[in-house]
Amino acid sequence: MTSLSALLAASTLLPGVLGLAPAGPVAVTAAAVTWTTANSVATGDQDVPAVAMNRNGHVAVVWEDDRDATAPGDDTHSEIYLRLFRDGVSAYEVKLSGGGTSGVAWRHISPDVGLDDRGNAVVVWAGDGDGNGVYNIQYRVVSPTGAVLGSGQANASAAGQQIWPKVAVDPDGAPTTAAVGFTVVWEDVQGTTPATVKAAGFTAPATKAYEVTASQTTGAHHRPDVAVSASGEALVVWDEDADANGAYNVGLTRLARANGAVVLPRRTANSQSGGQQQRAAVAANAAGDFTVAWESDHTGTRGIWERSFTAAGTPRHGEVEVSTGAGASVPAVAIDDQDNVVVGWTVGGANPDVWARGLNPDGTTAGRLAAQTLSQTTTGRQDQMAVAASPWGEVSVCYTDDNDGNTFDQVLLGLGATNSTWLVSAEELRRIKARAAAAR
Repeated sequence: MTSLSALLAASTLLPGVLGLAPAGPVAVTAAAVTWTTANSVATGDQDVPAVAMNRNGHVAVVWEDDRDATAPGDDTHSEIYLRLFRDGVSAYEVKLSGGGTSGVAWRHISPDVGLDDRGNAVVVWAGDGDGNGVYNIQYRVVSPTGAVLGSGQANASAAGQQIWPKVAVDPDGAPTTAAVGFTVVWEDVQGTTPATVKAAGFTAPATKAYEVTASQTTGAHHRPDVAVSASGEALVVWDEDADANGAYNVGLTRLARANGAVVLPRRTANSQSGGQQQRAAVAANAAGDFTVAWESDHTGTRGIWERSFTAAGTPRHGEVEVSTGAGASVPAVAIDDQDNVVVGWTVGGANPDVWARGLNPDGTTAGRLAAQTLSQTTTGRQDQMAVAASPWGEVSVCYTDDNDGNTFDQVLLGLGATNSTWLVSAEELRRIKARAAAAR
């Protein structure tokens, strides 16, 4: 099979091989990205975005939308909105949450989104519709035209707190291409008992295959993330303190599609054990190869570190520091079908900025997206960076933006980047995709 990377090399380095004009050695920067405001209504405050993309030109963005906000950071009456773009053009925008009981401080917060290759989106969030301060994990399955195909609560028991949900979708359907298969993970807190990480797998919008505890049951476990390959198996990472010594590592396991059985024994993704390893993020490609990024201070300074793995769970390299300078936090990560990686993060301070960097499968950076501030403007405050990559190496980013300093945020979406130091035009990429598909 002719690889996309080989075709890209041919198109950019050998003019005429594909009948295309050479792109030339133009480094990808924020100026080469197409920027748009994801939320169509600017009233109030929009926060906590997430982004996903597939191999067929769809990009989905979700966020918390608090249109009646009178003060920044007040998420009372926040709703969950989803917007889908196809080849850079908005296909729909839809509110997915259902409000709450009148007269109480209800909330819908912490959304996440996944996409399959047909453009079906799955959105999850923590919902407190009755305003009692107790959250459950809600999900919606949405068609490529914006119709809700299914909805429900991922957690079977409403006891305790269910928070920090994440979702990943089987790219080619599960168990058939006609189905929408997905896995939801969340942090489960039951009274004073230390938190665990739960996972629920669905083989259709209304068909729940399993709900299991993904983490160990000893110690405390927080803030999970999940990725799903074409096999339908779910890779789960989380902040792991199984020995209850107060020092966190990055927990890692993989769960079977049919019943949630552990098929990759629980382990740590990090090899350095000093300090704290937290806020883990994971991404997988169709073949099951995956990458993990996290915050670590084992060198004495907090930064963002990354490590890539084969589908068998074998590390491709030791962890490498991705961020530059101090104060980097809250990583996001994506991987394409050539195993190239993109990591995003936020650099804090009075006016934080959002950054991104590309890496090769072996953890090196030559030829990949250079480390840079990747936002429409650096004026004011930009944070809560999220990244996504298509199997072809296209990159989308989104973040919250307050460049006018009014303390209320908008969600900015950037389209058209590639994880390469070579800038490939949209028309070139379209023809490359067609050529690669024909060569399969």
